[in-house]
Amino acid sequence: MVFRDYIKSLPNQQFDTIKKLAELTSSSVVSVYRWMNGNTTPHQLKQKVIAEYLGMSVEELFPTKQ
Repeated sequence: MVFRDYIKSLPNQQFDTIKKLAELTSSSVVSVYRWMNGNTTPHQLKQKVIAEYLGMSVEELFPTKQ
């Protein structure tokens, strides 16, 4: 499940998760929303932090486009 779909599947915890991810990656909440909408992609190090926090793999959350 890609990052956007995973976050949107959290109906009751969505905003709390977004705030926590922003805190963990030293990013703004706006940046996390941009990642969710596919406007930008987080740096690889931030992708790793996000994947570890969510208990998923980087490849699953942020698949490379070919």
